[in-house]
Amino acid sequence: MDVLFLVVDSLRAHPFADGRVAHTPFLDSLSRRGVWFERAYATECWTLPSHVSMFTGLMPSEHGAHFRTMAYRGSAPTIAERMRARGYRTELMTRNFVFDGTMHGVNRGFDRCARVVSSESGWDPVATLLAMAKPRFRRHLRNTGFFAAAQRDNRDFLETFARCLRPADAALLDRLRETLAEYRRGNQRCFLFANLYDVHAPYAPSDDSLLRDWRSLDGVRENLLAPWALSRLGEHRYLQEGFRIADSIRDLLERRYRRAVERVDRLLAAFFRDLSDAGLLDELLVILVGDHGEGFGEHGLFLHDASLFETHVHVPLWVSVPAVAPEVVSDVVSTRHIADLIDRACTGELSGTILDPELRSQNPVACAQHVPYPHVANPKPEYRGEQFAAMAGDQKVLVRGGERFLYDRRSDPGESTPATLSPSQLRDWFHDVGPKGRGLGSRSVLIGG
Repeated sequence: MDVLFLVVDSLRAHPFADGRVAHTPFLDSLSRRGVWFERAYATECWTLPSHVSMFTGLMPSEHGAHFRTMAYRGSAPTIAERMRARGYRTELMTRNFVFDGTMHGVNRGFDRCARVVSSESGWDPVATLLAMAKPRFRRHLRNTGFFAAAQRDNRDFLETFARCLRPADAALLDRLRETLAEYRRGNQRCFLFANLYDVHAPYAPSDDSLLRDWRSLDGVRENLLAPWALSRLGEHRYLQEGFRIADSIRDLLERRYRRAVERVDRLLAAFFRDLSDAGLLDELLVILVGDHGEGFGEHGLFLHDASLFETHVHVPLWVSVPAVAPEVVSDVVSTRHIADLIDRACTGELSGTILDPELRSQNPVACAQHVPYPHVANPKPEYRGEQFAAMAGDQKVLVRGGERFLYDRRSDPGESTPATLSPSQLRDWFHDVGPKGRGLGSRSVLIGG
């Protein structure tokens, strides 16, 4: 059985506060095509730690790949290493810079890593502006220089960084389909991983541009305001005291995001239709998941940082396994168990995975952690320390800024009116909900044992 592991970067499952949703007929149909998990949770709110958790099955505090290290140096094998040891050919495709090779250990186990970028050439001022707004890029330039003749590599890096912001998921899916077909023709088992990036900020509005058509007033307004707003948000300013952004700008960015989600929905529908027509879905394990969510002003937060709220850790998860009937699962699960699911499913063993109802009933908790970004000047007190969360049923506990909060998802889906817990009450909560078996969560990360 071949494996196709698709991550739609920044695809959130939690609805917007005003109830508006993207029109996603393909994603909406997945519950009739495989196993759809209504309550899947990422282990972190941004790409690096969330992916390494999915690759290793470990929590961020266990694998150590987060803002403080920007690398994976652990001894636990990644799912790519495990699959390669089984004789699979392993490939990674994306244009996300987390996988560009500069972050040690993230790509371990992949035979080939391909950066699939836009075919559009030439200088793109919007993409360049957004690239320059990234603190990581500016720190790199300060440390190494930029305009000296010897710094051509840095200028090339800026051009590549900017080009990677331009939409290219259509080309990536084409390459993914061709690669799967090539392995099938060669009778070679394969494990293909792809990170789709068009839903990620700056939320590309079309297949070939970061800008809308200039021939409408709405298009002109968005083309002028979105790059400015996204460059401010890219500097993590929303974590500082006094940050303000107009509701109209927030709404503009949210609409832009929803259009990007709708576009990737159409791309995925065409992609899976092509796979089906070519007979490539036969004997194929497919996993489609979001690595984290995205914020548009909820709790004063934007993009994906410093948050373990539902908007940022509740993600869509769909699994299609040959001969497994479609099902909607309402149990809480963690995306960190994807690696074990892949490993076991390829041997025909589904017991002991998140597809096993018994395992889910014995382990009802999913946990998330956040290690703060260390380069924000004067962040608000609540964003200076680590955060921890645990989800069980309709309840969620969140430890942030030295306080412990209890949320009821059913009565308070926006997480606006929590109860405050004492340390002993938090211990009692964990004792009441589990976990009882080997665990979909980790009690120790919240209450120290």
